[in-house]
Amino acid sequence: MRTAAAPQSPLLALGMASLVLGVIALVLFFLPILGIPISACGLLFGVVGFVAALCARGASLRWSLGGMVLSCLALGINIALAYAPKDDLVERIAPPSGQPALERPSVSPPAANGWLE
Repeated sequence: MRTAAAPQSPLLALGMASLVLGVIALVLFFLPILGIPISACGLLFGVVGFVAALCARGASLRWSLGGMVLSCLALGINIALAYAPKDDLVERIAPPSGQPALERPSVSPPAANGWLE
């Protein structure tokens, strides 16, 4: 009779959670206020899963390693976008609201006694 192998589901679950959180953080790159904490949590899950898989014999490191790499990439992109310089943008200067409108040339309406009668 075969003996049951040690379950790897907690280790795989940490790696999968890290990978999923890394993907979500990459999708939310335009919202760094959400992307940074999500990718940090994904990185934490990946590191914990990686260390736990190193301690346990026969455990797969792929999920945790992939989740760590993806979470680091997402964290780097989100931090780069959060701290990108915003001074290079051209400011549009609007005239003050009390300033009169510019004079526009106008064409007078056609004469009432025109050639259409």
